[in-house]
Amino acid sequence: MITVVLAGVLVAAGAVPSMAQVATPTFDDLRAEGLRGEIVYVTDQGGMKVKGRVIEISPTTITLLVKGDWRQWLATDVSWVTQRHRHAGRGAVMGLAFGAFFGAILALTDSPKGGVKGEDVLFLTAFCGGIGGGAGAAMGAAIRTERVLYAAPSSSAHVFSLRF
Repeated sequence: MITVVLAGVLVAAGAVPSMAQVATPTFDDLRAEGLRGEIVYVTDQGGMKVKGRVIEISPTTITLLVKGDWRQWLATDVSWVTQRHRHAGRGAVMGLAFGAFFGAILALTDSPKGGVKGEDVLFLTAFCGGIGGGAGAAMGAAIRTERVLYAAPSSSAHVFSLRF
């Protein structure tokens, strides 16, 4: 039975809804998103990807703090600006829900004919919920998505791949 619950948690934690990613067409639009202090990835026209914390975004440049140094790119030199997200919180909530449900079902179905004690149901619900929450958080942390914040306008098609 535990295998079934863990399989359900794995499937649910892996189901990250895919939403349409609308990249901003200009740095001015990117600036309006309020990314100051956020960690982003800038990919230049040559394909080099750099991770840094946003210091400033102007209509024509983006400035990041990269390993203690400031680096600045012109909008014309940038192909992509992306941001990565992990899903530990979502996985923890889903694991907690599955675990608590499993604990309640286990307590209710595995009781002797004399009836179910409320403290048994509460204990197994909390115990299994905690285990499920921890497992869900670990699985959610392993899931990483990358959101495109800015894509340079171009007349030719570019191929964008995500590496995990």
